[in-house]
Amino acid sequence: MKVLLLEHPRGRSSRHFNDVAHTPLSSSLISGYIFSFLRNRGIETELADCYRTNRSLAGMEKTVRESGCDLVGVHLVYSWENTGGVLTALNEMGLRTEVPIVVYGFYPTFACRTLLQACPALSYVIRGEPEVTFFRLCSVLRGGGDPEGVPGLAFRRNGAVVVNGQPEPINDLDALPFPHRTDALLPGETPTLLGSRGCYGNCRFCCINNFYGLKQSWRGRSPANIFEEVATLSDHSLIPAIYFADANFFGPGRSGQERGIKIARLLKKIRGLTFGMECRVNDIHEVSLRHLVEAGLRSVFLGVESASPRCLKRMGKGTTVGQAVRALSLLRRHGIEPHIGFIMFDADSDLRDIRVNFNFLQSQGLLSDLSKTVDLLYHPEIVLGGTDSYRELQSVGRLKLSSPGDYQGGYGFRDSRVQYLSECIAPLCHHLLELMDREDSPLYWRKGSSSPSNAAGDLLSVLNSWLVERFGHLLAQLEANEVPRTAGYRERFLINGIETAAAMMRSEQTVQSPAGRGDPRAQS
Repeated sequence: MKVLLLEHPRGRSSRHFNDVAHTPLSSSLISGYIFSFLRNRGIETELADCYRTNRSLAGMEKTVRESGCDLVGVHLVYSWENTGGVLTALNEMGLRTEVPIVVYGFYPTFACRTLLQACPALSYVIRGEPEVTFFRLCSVLRGGGDPEGVPGLAFRRNGAVVVNGQPEPINDLDALPFPHRTDALLPGETPTLLGSRGCYGNCRFCCINNFYGLKQSWRGRSPANIFEEVATLSDHSLIPAIYFADANFFGPGRSGQERGIKIARLLKKIRGLTFGMECRVNDIHEVSLRHLVEAGLRSVFLGVESASPRCLKRMGKGTTVGQAVRALSLLRRHGIEPHIGFIMFDADSDLRDIRVNFNFLQSQGLLSDLSKTVDLLYHPEIVLGGTDSYRELQSVGRLKLSSPGDYQGGYGFRDSRVQYLSECIAPLCHHLLELMDREDSPLYWRKGSSSPSNAAGDLLSVLNSWLVERFGHLLAQLEANEVPRTAGYRERFLINGIETAAAMMRSEQTVQSPAGRGDPRAQS
């Protein structure tokens, strides 16, 4: 039996600029883990990365035909408005090649019924942790058996969708072979590495623990096993750094801190290594952080989410504002300017929450970089299938779906003034994000690439200050009930804002777009 694993083309969204919001960064390794798991058990397997090699959807069918495979496994990633095109291409590919298709990943785990009903060419959906389920499916099919009893599998039977329970999680992660990485990763991208699975937190907006079928589930690899994989990667001269894609690098409590120190002590043996990680604010402590920085830690994504205690409670975050302030201070003391996860607006936010968030971002110096400010000032909670937020909003009739079974849900803000603020600010921030993505724009630069020219830096700084002031002024007007509720005010707010930004850019005739910009979102 021969298996072909596919990373499908995703396309760029015109409405969303965060490539890791629709699927966790850890899923970047999901196909690589399945590949190694199957190969290790004697199943002939190939991996075609049509995403990083920029192959077209139409090119997938040619790849399948040329492989001569008996089963196609597709890491199906929710691709915003491009999702329909991906599903159509997969369906046509399956019908024309007559090769069974099994899909896996976060999106199919939570949308298995919808996908099987909408796509006749899909034979199976794997729910949750995929390695063991995929191998069991292959074993059954290879032996001519019925996959009906395979845990973690969803399929059609007599016109109805059958959804089996999720499999038991893999407790010994050290037993997994290291994930295969395609040549498409080299050079140019920072390779990801997964040192753990799950999270000991249980945030309402996150689907990671629900993906594994457990609440507050964190499983870690041993420091020695992690070091072995890092050493293997660092032997490649084209890899200057690695990024830990764990939802939470640290495990819970004191044992999590001690494990982090053990990992750091091993990584210190690799000369010149630098790495990044993601964690909760309560996990940043002086001793473990010092060891990690000495080992090469240079980048931290910190899950702050909100500065409003009421919002943190609604989110189920389990952290405090004091812990966030302390974490930011410690990271900066060690020379690390963190990237933060932050939800300015959630469905139940009121103006008090927005004011607290805005003041926090200003007081902590987090609104000084336009490439971050445009995201922080308007970042609503994104409600996707598999999250507690999705289910709770749906249960009370507040979830807005374009059609039944949609993976992404919309919602209206409970506070009408928050709704008004969001409708004014969102299009303006979106317009600036579009400009920062256009190669012909003087704003075509983002943090993570080489520094902009002096002129470009001045323009970014001026626009940043203007945007922060504009947000603060509108917020104050709403707090004082001074915003005119006349028709067209929001439209004029946007038009005036765009015209002002355009005038600022026209005044900077010497600005040149720097070449070779690196896009940090490529890590997804």
